[in-house]
Amino acid sequence: MSVTIKDVSKDASVSIKTVSRVINNEANVAESTKKKVLLSVKKLGFKPNKSAQSLRSKKSYMLALLYDNPNKSYLADVQSGIFNACKSTGYNLVIQECDYKSSELKNDIVQFVDDFRIDGLIITPPLSDMSDFLNHLDLSEIQYSVIAPSTMNTESLYVSSNDYEAAYTLTSEIIKHGHTDIGFIKGHPKHSASNLRFNGYLDAIKNHNIEVNENWIKQGNFSFKSGFDAGVEIFHSAAIPTAIFASNDSMAAGIMKSAQMKGLKIPEDISLAGFDDSPIAHQLWPALTTVKQPVEKMSSHAAKILMAKFDGLAEKNKSKEFKSELIFRESLKNL
Repeated sequence: MSVTIKDVSKDASVSIKTVSRVINNEANVAESTKKKVLLSVKKLGFKPNKSAQSLRSKKSYMLALLYDNPNKSYLADVQSGIFNACKSTGYNLVIQECDYKSSELKNDIVQFVDDFRIDGLIITPPLSDMSDFLNHLDLSEIQYSVIAPSTMNTESLYVSSNDYEAAYTLTSEIIKHGHTDIGFIKGHPKHSASNLRFNGYLDAIKNHNIEVNENWIKQGNFSFKSGFDAGVEIFHSAAIPTAIFASNDSMAAGIMKSAQMKGLKIPEDISLAGFDDSPIAHQLWPALTTVKQPVEKMSSHAAKILMAKFDGLAEKNKSKEFKSELIFRESLKNL
């Protein structure tokens, strides 16, 4: 037989109402009582029926992922991480595409949350950097967690990664390979990670006493096409760099295509590096040197800290910065 709330009540020596209040993360439950109930829940392997709970409460047991990002690989990793977190808790996920430029975004999302009874939002860049939008959610008393915000607010729920440090380290490694003529492709101008990665590159260049060549720095938007267009511009210059660092792998792939169309070989004529370690990084040939960012773990954690806010049985976690890892492959050579 399946374990019921009555079994938990009996094992913890508390009322059914108290067990219900702990499960729903309601206030005014003594910490000692909460611990006792959670211990019984874990011991007995009790799993509440989310459908029945939804009928009895205002909760839908649904989270929503908000995004406005042209990089489908990144979005797939974010979704996968959230799905993994939801799988063990009985929550479901709704995917909502947004237009960060829309003047109606704030009102549209509040209406969306109300219409679908969304329990909480997981917000990705560039939406996670829009303070007016986030403030509006706060005023509307909507729960949310943010992925890769530009400002780490200790009162908010967030996950981030060490973009600046990773970009600085990879640029330094490119320099150690003998390169001093290094181009850079910026990411989406509204994404905080773009600035962090560019600043990491810039500081590494300057700290190694290398002169910055503005002709080799181009604006992208994390898409393959923006990388391709940036590569076309750079390779039509009078002088070209010996290495290019792109803010993500999709743009690096675009640069690789533009280089090949120009008759340039990688890494013989030009070395190339990306960021994220998305599937395309090892599907290309030569395979791409890059930074492995734990996007799935980050998004899973974002979901967990959000669920813990309103679900008494959810695993308790805190906001966290995740560390990235350098991945060296064939696209980078020593000079």
